[in-house]
Amino acid sequence: MDQTQLEPKGTSPPLTTPERPSKQVVKRWIQTHLDLLLKERKEEQDQTRLLLSKCPAKLLEREGLAILGLEVKGLRIGLGDKVLMELGRISALCSSSEVGLGSHGIRNGDLVLIEEDGGGGVVYKVLEDRITIAVSDRSSGGGRRKVSEGGEETNGESMMNKRGSIEQIELPERVRVVKVANEVTFDRMERNLERLAQILGVEVSSSFGRGSDGGDDEEDKKASKEENLVSGSSSVLNQVSPLISSLVGLSNPTWSKEKVQLPLPSFNSSLNPSQLSAISLALSSNHFCLIHGPPGTGKTTALVELIMQLALGGGGDKDLKILVCGASNLAVDNLLERIVCKTEHREALRRKGKGVTRLGHPARVLSGLQASTLDSQTVSSSEGQLVKDVTRELEEAMNSLRLPSPSDSTTTPGNKSKRNANSKRLRGAERRKRWEEVRELRKEYRKRERGVTKAVLDRADIVLSTCHGAGGKQLLGREFDYVIIDEACQALEAACWIPILKAKKDGKVILAGDHLQLPPTVKSTALFKESDDGKRDEGGGGKGKKEESKKKGGNGKEGTLTPSLAKEEDEDGASSGSEEEEEGSSGRKGGRGVGQLKPPRSLEETLFSRLLAMYGQGCKALLSIQYRMNEEIMSFPNQRLYRGKLEAHQSCKKIRLTDLEGFEGYRGDASVEGGQEEEEEEEVWNSPLVFYDTAGSDMLESEDSMEPNRTGGGGGVKGSKLNENEVEIVKRHVELLSSKGLDLSRVTILSPYSSQVGLISSRLRGMNKEGVRNLEIGTVDGMQGREKDVVILSLVRSNPEANVGFLKDKRRLNVAMTRARRQLVVVADSSTVGRAKVKFLTDWIHHLENEATVEVVATMDL
Repeated sequence: MDQTQLEPKGTSPPLTTPERPSKQVVKRWIQTHLDLLLKERKEEQDQTRLLLSKCPAKLLEREGLAILGLEVKGLRIGLGDKVLMELGRISALCSSSEVGLGSHGIRNGDLVLIEEDGGGGVVYKVLEDRITIAVSDRSSGGGRRKVSEGGEETNGESMMNKRGSIEQIELPERVRVVKVANEVTFDRMERNLERLAQILGVEVSSSFGRGSDGGDDEEDKKASKEENLVSGSSSVLNQVSPLISSLVGLSNPTWSKEKVQLPLPSFNSSLNPSQLSAISLALSSNHFCLIHGPPGTGKTTALVELIMQLALGGGGDKDLKILVCGASNLAVDNLLERIVCKTEHREALRRKGKGVTRLGHPARVLSGLQASTLDSQTVSSSEGQLVKDVTRELEEAMNSLRLPSPSDSTTTPGNKSKRNANSKRLRGAERRKRWEEVRELRKEYRKRERGVTKAVLDRADIVLSTCHGAGGKQLLGREFDYVIIDEACQALEAACWIPILKAKKDGKVILAGDHLQLPPTVKSTALFKESDDGKRDEGGGGKGKKEESKKKGGNGKEGTLTPSLAKEEDEDGASSGSEEEEEGSSGRKGGRGVGQLKPPRSLEETLFSRLLAMYGQGCKALLSIQYRMNEEIMSFPNQRLYRGKLEAHQSCKKIRLTDLEGFEGYRGDASVEGGQEEEEEEEVWNSPLVFYDTAGSDMLESEDSMEPNRTGGGGGVKGSKLNENEVEIVKRHVELLSSKGLDLSRVTILSPYSSQVGLISSRLRGMNKEGVRNLEIGTVDGMQGREKDVVILSLVRSNPEANVGFLKDKRRLNVAMTRARRQLVVVADSSTVGRAKVKFLTDWIHHLENEATVEVVATMDL
């Protein structure tokens, strides 16, 4: 390992010095980001529009994207002034056995439209018979509104329709809920890129407009305006902060001239030398630092230690303000859990009076961490008592305006219904008067809540949020000494700039991730092309991947997928990555030089990768000891992607399935050593690396159609591939493991293709085996950041032409082959995959043929 990474010597690490960009280069770089964001936004809009306009409501319901036949059961005010609408089945239209919501794919935190009503919001809670939504705008026009992550409107109107038509607002008798995409992220990314352009003194154009960001009062608008009025010259690039200057290549990042020790004794005594080295390099950085965390190397552990060191001792006598962000809510919650749920951390923070606050909609935060959310803290704080009386009055006023539902009626002979006298709806002047009362109460609520929110955030030394959430109104005008972004390689660069622009002028940024795993999910295939004379050209292409969302997230449950309107990437449209990426080269083809600020070719090019390309290995620390995989599973990705720098920790180096109690051949705590004679069957069920080779067996792939539910739950994607014979091989291996006593909750079945996932799910759910319901089945993309004891991978592709589609993307394969702890099972056609014109693939097949336990499969065997 590079000695600079292990122990900073008091001088800056060796860096590549990039060519200083001109104003024109900087302008082109930002403008290209904006143009690619526009194309991505339009792609999402087109997909959502097509889904809602072309698909019948019944089909949406069958595919898990909608719940029909609902009525309003009640209204109340939730955390953060959020109006919570509780919906359930219409009682008069269903029997007592049909009151449940049935099977659907709508989960907490999803954005939804409340159709027949025109409003929208965020799913707050899902029960068997009820769904609660934090509603947003509900104007009388009935138009569909965009909603933010916080469940707030984005067009400047409040829920009460301030523009004068409040008397027309009614709650409908019957509604349906439809899952939709969110566009507010684009608004925030665009606004922050425009602000960056202002800071750098360049002018860019934007092709799409924005609404408000959920801040519908004058104070929020004023704060937002002030935050965007940046100082500095409009004609030179020399007056930007040192941090921003280093991030765009105007000046090199630097490190402390003296060796930096941990300010406090380590909170985690088990940290290894590479983790300590990464923390030391981050603490010595004057601008930014990259922490490269390959699979299973304890990246989160190192980040938590870094956060604790900074919060409790990093500033000396000065209290540091730290903004911790992640590419996803799960990444943020993972960090939060490690910080507040560990007794030593919690007590140390309490003794020093350090506050920890999690921003974001409560529906998107794990239930066990709710006490750390801003909404919860505002309610439980001493200042929060000021808003309770207003909340109660507001709830009473809102429910008095609720349209009586069919369940409020009494049934008379002849099946005629009559409204109860006490459920009479307010009308005319009385109704208008009550709406005015609600408006005034909400105004008072927001005024008091702003004061409480400010008080809570003033006490917070560590603030956690998604990159997108850092752009919310709660942090307007606030600055931080450190900005730490986890999973930075899964976040768009434009999204990373949202928290980065919250850093002080002398602030520092720490980015953590692995650029050799999957990049951000991008739906648009738009590519930026640059000719030799430097002129911009935009064209189609296939760099972007169009992956579908899982019906059920990474929670160990069924992984069937919602249908995607985008055709999966195939053949030449796949992204294969670059052989030089891991060594800090540009990772870009077509003569794009190392160390230069260049417009991104697609939105998949992340800030982490760009900085590594510009400055080389000197700006990063590699975490080199992994705690997940058996060394045989680790071997190939280690040699081909990480240049042999990874080392398996002793705790996982020799682990096997026979180490698990209850599994046949259980050996207690003893590790399984190599060189042991075993029968052929035992090698298959116990070997760390198994390869079922279907070459020469005519187990050819096929293409799915758009027929709903053809693959049993979730439907197919046109152009998506499947391979029925591989499903039978997967099923047979699952039965083998089950017969040996393995708990199937330890098994995950993955495939790069959604239709194959649906087919596997359908076939295996029908197995008459105990515990089969605990099997996790999903796409490779949905497994990033997670692990299981056994991973069975069906590659699907089998054809005479040796077409392998997006198997060309070695980052996707890297995720697939590094999820397993004790056994990785690969089902593939070596004659197809091994003949692909992709060296990484052919080398992998060669490795499997030589190092794995190989089972040659014939059709007659199935």
